[in-house]
Amino acid sequence: MDPLVAFLVSWFAVVGIVYAVNKNAVRYFVAIYWKTERLNRRIEGLVKRLSFVPLRAYLAVALVLALAPIFIAMPFVRPDGQVQALPGFLYMLIGGTVTAVQTLLSGAPVAEAASRSAGVTPIIPGVTLPWGQLPYLAVAIAVGVALHEFMHAYAALRYGIPLRHVGVFSFFYIISGAFVEPDEEAYKKSGVEAKAAVLASGVAANVALAFLAMLAGVAGAWAGLYGAVFGVSAFGVDAGDRVLEIRGCGLAERVYTPDDFITKINVLAGMGPLMGINKTAACKPGDEVTLVVGKWWGTYEVKLDYSNFTTPPRINWLFEDGSLYKSGVRPGDVVKAVEGCGVREEIRWGGQLLSTLLSLKKLCRPGDVIRVAVERNGTTVALNVTLVGKGGEVYYGLGPGSLPMLGYDAGPIKASEIYNTEFTKFVFWFLVVNYGLAVVNALPIYPLDGGQLVAALAQRRLGERRGQRLVNALSVVLAAMLIFNLALGVLGEQYRVLQMIR
Repeated sequence: MDPLVAFLVSWFAVVGIVYAVNKNAVRYFVAIYWKTERLNRRIEGLVKRLSFVPLRAYLAVALVLALAPIFIAMPFVRPDGQVQALPGFLYMLIGGTVTAVQTLLSGAPVAEAASRSAGVTPIIPGVTLPWGQLPYLAVAIAVGVALHEFMHAYAALRYGIPLRHVGVFSFFYIISGAFVEPDEEAYKKSGVEAKAAVLASGVAANVALAFLAMLAGVAGAWAGLYGAVFGVSAFGVDAGDRVLEIRGCGLAERVYTPDDFITKINVLAGMGPLMGINKTAACKPGDEVTLVVGKWWGTYEVKLDYSNFTTPPRINWLFEDGSLYKSGVRPGDVVKAVEGCGVREEIRWGGQLLSTLLSLKKLCRPGDVIRVAVERNGTTVALNVTLVGKGGEVYYGLGPGSLPMLGYDAGPIKASEIYNTEFTKFVFWFLVVNYGLAVVNALPIYPLDGGQLVAALAQRRLGERRGQRLVNALSVVLAAMLIFNLALGVLGEQYRVLQMIR
């Protein structure tokens, strides 16, 4: 079924169920807005059962979880268990804005400025996001926003602030969530500690969900729920099955996503250096490569000759200031042999060409001459290549994609024909959505949670009027930066990354 059709069918099914239960909660069959006091009592009962948590300890944990991703760093746990750190988003926003503005003023294109910005991309279904990803996004938003609001309610009730209303809303899944309305007068009269707990709790909940998504990802990887799902039969793998692991030529690598699979088979093919990856595989035709493949009921192995993971030594493109282009090598040429600095190699595949050039880079110096034989229009042409230098070393003028890459230019399967598992998509969107909700809500922009928290602290120190002026000025500056980065994300087409999610 077409993803858009499935989306609409599921939406009207949900609306129909809600209408049957409470027709007043449905607005023109395109929106749901359900506000009730009955849910208040259930939340109050749940909060009572969770009231054993000491308030001071709860406040400390909530503040750490809420403020760390925005002001310090957000630990990021990869499926393979490796831990990285995302810098505090506020520093990314400010630094990215300054760098992007400087890049634009230098005359660089918008795409380059966008690549140096904070990397904020708006999620617009059908525009920046494929319709097929919307169900996963909708579930992540609904859960993330619901828990965000529940924790606001939890903190309010723990500090003696009653609730007025609790409800849920949705507009075609795209804008969905829940809301809690604490008693306004009681909230205003509460102390800074109570306000800090209420405001930090929602953000802390999203950070906690992001961490849970990461841990679920690690557990899922251990259980074999990740992998690259083949949309067509290729490499001896049946359509619909998942490649879980690649072994051969000194490599034994788990596979987690389609991009991960493409990267690792290109490392196997010897293309790692062109991708900025130092890891190489010592392979030659005749060597054996094993793919561990998963089905729903088990696994099987596919054993292949290494020749299945080689690419032709054809030049796709070159930097014009490099040795090869300056000496006459042109896109479309197929390199047949390389000789110089005591080395002579007959070239049969792309990875062999790249490894030979890298070997010569260590043996030769700028100014030396090597001979390169290429096949051009069915004729062999011998070229004397004078090596030029850049940064103190030999510079060939090769870049990413200068030689054919498996999954893009060569091989039995294209990158667009490999998909994530359903588990991977849910984990990905739970992580992205909850991290996004956390850092945006924690920004000191009024009336976001972070802005209200800064306002409470500023008004206590400076008085209500002066404190509010400070917060308003800060909000305008940061909101302008956020909007600027969002605009760059659209104009610079950074959303293409979202569109590549499969």
